[in-house]
Amino acid sequence: MYVFDPPSVPGWAAGRGMLQARTSPGKESAVVTRTDATVKVARMPATIVLVGPTAVGKSRLALQLAQEFGADILTADSRQVYRYMDIGTAKASREEQAAVRHYMLDLVAPDEGYSAERFRREGLGVLRRIAVEGRVAIVAGGTGFYLRALLDGPAVANAPPDPGIRARLQAELADHGPHALHERLVGLDPASAHRVHPHNIPRLIRALEVVEQSGGPVPPIPAGTSVPALHLGLRMDRHMLWEVANRRVVAQFEAGLAEETGALLAMGYTAEMPPLAGFAYRQALDYLTGRLSHTQAIAEYQLATRQYIRRQMTWFRQDDRITWLESDSGAFSRACQLISTYLTTAASDAPASMTGEE
Repeated sequence: MYVFDPPSVPGWAAGRGMLQARTSPGKESAVVTRTDATVKVARMPATIVLVGPTAVGKSRLALQLAQEFGADILTADSRQVYRYMDIGTAKASREEQAAVRHYMLDLVAPDEGYSAERFRREGLGVLRRIAVEGRVAIVAGGTGFYLRALLDGPAVANAPPDPGIRARLQAELADHGPHALHERLVGLDPASAHRVHPHNIPRLIRALEVVEQSGGPVPPIPAGTSVPALHLGLRMDRHMLWEVANRRVVAQFEAGLAEETGALLAMGYTAEMPPLAGFAYRQALDYLTGRLSHTQAIAEYQLATRQYIRRQMTWFRQDDRITWLESDSGAFSRACQLISTYLTTAASDAPASMTGEE
């Protein structure tokens, strides 16, 4: 397990940084220290980023790595921030959350809005807390938009939310569907329309909201200050991954996805709310209302999952910081090697101050 010592200040103490590699009994322990009176306090912890498409095994590997390195997990998933939505989002189980501390889960109710800006703000606060405790952070997830916002700075226009515009767009969504809204975005802001999938309801509504507020296309956002991190990606042969994803869909229905969706409806949440409009819950709703049979709902959910996997890999392939690992029995060992090297290097360097946003 790797720990920063002393943990009494965020990340690195001014004047002395130490990382100790604690190995199993009988093996040598590597201790790397740096003493420099001019070193500034770092606001970020040693950070490992683990990305990849859905169903590839990110959560399992992140859990194994967190236990190996004494790390905390910050989950970067745009749907796992919602309470009561566990099965359809493949959220870490209670047992897994008890074994390793997880952050950014169950933050809001399904009828509350949540944005990439808020994820960045709250996620940076979590990273600072982890730094104060002298621990390693593992940022794991498949929502590229949230990952970019957290690690690289604001990714959307800094325009205040307009409840009136959002309510009207939500009503139009309910009446005409997401493709009608996306076609409007194509006419108003082709560049944003190219980036936003029609079924990514929160981003679609946000883009139209900003376009209406600004009177033109979403303005470009200057790059923020990146969080120093080791970027790892987990991947699998496409057809093998599709088979794994297909089996997971079946397992989720067997585990009670339809019942979980019915419970959300019983609590007063509606099909028009963005969290329930995404895949998994959309197909479960269609099954509950009789529009789809059980077999059809599973097939449509599997198709939507494969489409999402394609979009995720298109996004992640654009990031040349990622070192890719094959999702097999050797992934854990290879990841441990890369992380050990990274942490040792981080301990020998004086990190720059990374304040982020307050």
